[in-house]
Amino acid sequence: MITHHRAFIARRRAKRPSEEYRELDAAEWEEFLAHFELRKVALGVCGRDYWTPCAHENACVRCPLLRVDPAQKPRLEEIHANLLDRLQEAREQGWLGELAAIETTLAAARQKLQAMAEAASHGTIVSLGMPDVRRNAGRNSAEHKD
Repeated sequence: MITHHRAFIARRRAKRPSEEYRELDAAEWEEFLAHFELRKVALGVCGRDYWTPCAHENACVRCPLLRVDPAQKPRLEEIHANLLDRLQEAREQGWLGELAAIETTLAAARQKLQAMAEAASHGTIVSLGMPDVRRNAGRNSAEHKD
């Protein structure tokens, strides 16, 4: 399987412009690694692609790319409870624009809590953490022959 994958990659690279496979300079590599540090948020990790802007203006609870850290479930439950309080206040005050926004965020928080409950019911979640790419990043594939 590994041999077939490597052959696929070699064929794919042969069709692409060679400048896409140049060696990165130190600044480019550091910028790439720093990208992953910027993806850490209060509830977990943002799964956006490298160099893509946040389409949700950092409303992480609403974002489908947010990967909630199981350890942050109490924080998400607190956010959910706060949203319920804010929803009630918006209804009482007649803040219709606020109602729609809170309902959207509330639905997303509810969905994430439900997903966490379903995942927990399927067994233990083992957090593997984020790899330390700064220390372990290998730039030379020739070193990794099987």
